[in-house]
Amino acid sequence: MRKSEKQAAGGTRRIKKTLGDRIFGTVNAAILILLSLLTLLPVLTVVLQSVTPTIDFQRNPNAFLVIPSSITFSHYRWIFQGSPLLGKAYLVTVLRTVLGTGLSLLVTVLTAYPLSKKYLPGRNALMMVFFFTMLFSGGMVPTYLVVNSLGLTNTFWALIIPCLLNVYNMIIMRTFFQGIPEEIDESARIDGANDLVVLFRIVLPLALPTLASIGLFYAVYHWNAYTDSIMYIGSNRDVWPLQMLMREIVIMNNAGEMQLGGAIADPNRPSTSIIISCTLVVSALPIMCVYPFLQRYFVKGLTVGSLKG
Repeated sequence: MRKSEKQAAGGTRRIKKTLGDRIFGTVNAAILILLSLLTLLPVLTVVLQSVTPTIDFQRNPNAFLVIPSSITFSHYRWIFQGSPLLGKAYLVTVLRTVLGTGLSLLVTVLTAYPLSKKYLPGRNALMMVFFFTMLFSGGMVPTYLVVNSLGLTNTFWALIIPCLLNVYNMIIMRTFFQGIPEEIDESARIDGANDLVVLFRIVLPLALPTLASIGLFYAVYHWNAYTDSIMYIGSNRDVWPLQMLMREIVIMNNAGEMQLGGAIADPNRPSTSIIISCTLVVSALPIMCVYPFLQRYFVKGLTVGSLKG
């Protein structure tokens, strides 16, 4: 038996790549590596700047990327001492992310589950109402007027209640619930389970990948959001989230006014660019640490939740 026949018989026959396939693969890999490096360069620049001693910047004032002679974390200690504003902003952001994500998941599930049942009266009309809000909205000014009329402005709940439900995430959740066999629901009801028992003890354990994906969406939104802080919080710095503080430091260049690290006239005070770099790293690090643990649920959850329309 010839070698090619043996490979075919054993199921190990490989398709021979042409010269064009090899050239395409090489060029494609080179482009992806280049794009990855371009993406990582700003991140690397910010991280290195935050741990580089001040004296290295004084030696290379015009350098784009300064390679540190030693690693120091004194800049991070500096921005957390003195004014408590950064610590408060960090606490507000953590509370907003945890509480907002949990409440948003609860509201999303409690909205999507009834809408997934065919016996719900007016189900199609309700779905059209939700879908209409994805295409048209009242706008920024009417939304602010509603929030203000509810007495939520300058309060922590202004960052939570107006964005409790995302219709796109609700549709993904509803699609997953529709894919669960009705026999599971019926068998649970025969055993005496009501709707809440079926939902929380039977359906939701099956929906963990989709819940993790949607929870990641909500968590990233709450962690990065600052527009609602500008509209609803304003000058009340006690409930400023971290992103609002970063905006004041990076865009408005108010690092001195924020008094991060204590006295402005202290000769050991880091430069504004170092303070900005440290604040950026502090704000991005938690979500970067959480993301790898949810990544394995991400693709699976979206795929399962979008198979059935």
